[in-house]
Amino acid sequence: MRQVEVSTPSLLDEKLWPAYTGILVFFVWFPYVWPFAYVAGVILGLMLVRKWLTKQIVEATGLSFHQKEQLLFVNDRVSLKMDVTGIERLETLGIPTSVRMVTGHGLMFDEDQSVHTLQLRHESTYLLPIHAKQRGPVQIDECTLQFKLPFWLGTIFVTGFTLPSWIILPPITRQNRFDSRLVRMGDRLVKHSPLNDPLMMQGTKRYEQEPVKQIDWVATAKTGKLQARVFQRQNLDTFTLALDLSGPLGNGLHARYEELIQQAAYLVSYLVKEDCKVELFINRLDADNQIDHLRMSDGRKQLRLALVRLAWVHESDRFVASKRFNQIIDRQKHPHAEVIRIDASLLNRIAVG
Repeated sequence: MRQVEVSTPSLLDEKLWPAYTGILVFFVWFPYVWPFAYVAGVILGLMLVRKWLTKQIVEATGLSFHQKEQLLFVNDRVSLKMDVTGIERLETLGIPTSVRMVTGHGLMFDEDQSVHTLQLRHESTYLLPIHAKQRGPVQIDECTLQFKLPFWLGTIFVTGFTLPSWIILPPITRQNRFDSRLVRMGDRLVKHSPLNDPLMMQGTKRYEQEPVKQIDWVATAKTGKLQARVFQRQNLDTFTLALDLSGPLGNGLHARYEELIQQAAYLVSYLVKEDCKVELFINRLDADNQIDHLRMSDGRKQLRLALVRLAWVHESDRFVASKRFNQIIDRQKHPHAEVIRIDASLLNRIAVG
């Protein structure tokens, strides 16, 4: 619901209405002081004009936002569409109008400013540049329409609009040169990856923009057309990702937990793109006091759900120690899935690599 506040000079304060009314009624009948009655009458007239203008402005104007995307990645830049109604009425009244917006943590306007003031002109539609800076749920915290009244009558502030919000997802690009092939193998005894295993090849098919390493050059030479390998799906195509954000001693929150979250996002995206089934465990407690667990599935929907889960991780969450977390994973993970552990030891291996 919209809220209206009026900032006026102290002489035009609404609380002085009874005093000015009393001066007008009593002083007008006495000599020597009757000019004060006329001054009080002028002030009351200005207050009535201000009240009329406030009613006209609030009823005629409105503000709405239209966003195309609700999910953004870190460092994404988008445009937010803002529509203002009642511009014609404001031009008729000759009232300067501006919009002041304040963004929340992790969201910036153009030139990395968290506060943006826009002077409204003749247009009714405006495009606001938005820059996603940090992972997590964000929104525009404050939006105020400001109307500067003539004759020093004050300024009207209108708030309470429906404000847009976004979820900024962690990046899914690899930020280091560490070869994560061994990490993606999990804890299996046979140290080879089941993804596109040459021993599990079924045949070939027409090339459809698969990676170059999947091209079957022998079949391509025989058919004269580019052919890609087709691999057999097996149980080892299911993975359990265990994201442990604990510190090196197995408790608390790791100082570099953002890097661990980014590694988890990259591995989830890689496995989903390879047509694998993935489940995700995070060593934090959800609203039901249970370990945060995303059930086994595949496809783009699973990738989106996993990235949203990772985006909602906050340093104020309740985290579980590594020892207890590993026990829960061994008990609840998919029986045929291979475990990929993303924890403090992974950061050490990345540093060595």
